[in-house]
Amino acid sequence: MTKFKHIPRPGFGAPRSLRNAALITASALAVAAVSVSASYGVVSTLFPRQSAPATIAATQPNMARVVPEIILSSAPAEAPISVTPLDVAPEPVVANTAPDVPRTAPAPVRPETEVVISSKSVSDIALPPVPEASIEAAPTMAALDDAMPARALAAPAPRPLAETAARPDVFAALTTDDIEARTGATLGYARPDAAPESNTLAYADPDMPTTRPLPRPEAPAIVLAAAETGFTETIPGIRPQPRPQVLRVAAAQPVPMAAPAAAPEATLARSSGGLFARSGSSSCGRTLARAMPRRSGNASGGAAFFAALGALSGSERDAQVINELARGNMPDFLHQLEPVAFRGKDARGADTEIVICVTPDYLALGSDRDFVRVPLGLPAAARIAGQFDMTLPTPHMVDAIYAQADVKLSPAPMTPGPQMSSTTYLLRHNETIQGQLGGRGGLIAGQKKDVVMASRMASAPGRVAIYGWHRSGGSPIQPVSTVHGANYADYSHGIRLVSKTAYLDGRAVSLDDLLGSSRYAYLLNQEGPLPGPVIRTASR
Repeated sequence: MTKFKHIPRPGFGAPRSLRNAALITASALAVAAVSVSASYGVVSTLFPRQSAPATIAATQPNMARVVPEIILSSAPAEAPISVTPLDVAPEPVVANTAPDVPRTAPAPVRPETEVVISSKSVSDIALPPVPEASIEAAPTMAALDDAMPARALAAPAPRPLAETAARPDVFAALTTDDIEARTGATLGYARPDAAPESNTLAYADPDMPTTRPLPRPEAPAIVLAAAETGFTETIPGIRPQPRPQVLRVAAAQPVPMAAPAAAPEATLARSSGGLFARSGSSSCGRTLARAMPRRSGNASGGAAFFAALGALSGSERDAQVINELARGNMPDFLHQLEPVAFRGKDARGADTEIVICVTPDYLALGSDRDFVRVPLGLPAAARIAGQFDMTLPTPHMVDAIYAQADVKLSPAPMTPGPQMSSTTYLLRHNETIQGQLGGRGGLIAGQKKDVVMASRMASAPGRVAIYGWHRSGGSPIQPVSTVHGANYADYSHGIRLVSKTAYLDGRAVSLDDLLGSSRYAYLLNQEGPLPGPVIRTASR
């Protein structure tokens, strides 16, 4: 059998590695082309190409002229307000059909919009549909021009066509026309010599003003006269003129400042005779003590009551005492209120007299022959005062009471210590006072310190204010102090009650109102008006 030797064909014997390299290269080029196409698509999607602005071509005779579209709004802008009466249907929109340049009618007023000026071709502006009946009844342009007010909105004048689309004078002309159009689109006020226009807003209420102000009247002539020099000048209208020399000199002189008025001072004068008699007066006396109950015949005396209390003290003793006082177990002479007068000038400089009515002695428990003056903490004192329609005095009132007292006793201090609050101490001190009196009566002062209402109590809540215990010379041993807690009381404290009814120049008024008054408070309290919380704290 004959064997033939294989002879490779020319051109087809290239090594396999070259074929593989060619395939890989072709594949890489294909992948690169696909990647470039995909990247271009993504970029085009994320950043779309802006359309080129329209240009103005003067070489095209059939191109529509670009005119600005003016949209008027009811907001305060530089555009006329076309006002339609509320009871009249709006007039139809009529297009300007001039043969040379087509013009667009102003768009209807749209509230809550702004003035927008844009460039559009006439063919791109969509006019609202107009009913056929309205078109047939539409007036001609000549009639409209005759009826249009002089200052009404005027359509922009025709612009000259630009020779080229990019010349600077073309844009300058457009800008000038736009400014003229916007300048004309303003509210026109009627001239004094012209008849008022009819395009005003018709309100439902005939008394309401129109949107157009009335013509300004001619300003009257202003005459400046200088009496010293005989200078007289008439100034036409409202134009300012130089003032005369005499007026300039007078204005240059400084005006002297008035000195601040000092707080009025009250005279602590004892009222005697007249409206407020020494005693038995219907103004004070028992009239204002009606809220204080009468003592029953079977009520215990002062000595027996305190003997039954034993070693009880503080707020517990106060509770027992005010319960007994509320039933009327007190001396009858405490119902005879005594007048204390304050005379001086009020904050306005007017002569004023204020009379307060106070108990003749400090609050006591028992009968006229057997009683004990009782110290109380602030809560108990304010409670019994409020029940009797009374209040506590101010430090200035305490001074006045001492100055006008019938009997002035000298202070009798006892040895200080923890025993000062005991019942034994207050009983001993009460006997000392009775020995000093020697049977005298009337308005008595100087025997104890007073629980008072003071201005500083507003900044010291939960504290009791103490003042008084005057010496024979009139100076108090105890200045105003708020060092003790509200429930504290010792043998030296006394409760002087003051009626809530006072007399201002003979008229019955509220004492609380006087204490809070910026006009009269200085007559009763040296620190002026008392804060409301302090006034309420003294009487609950």
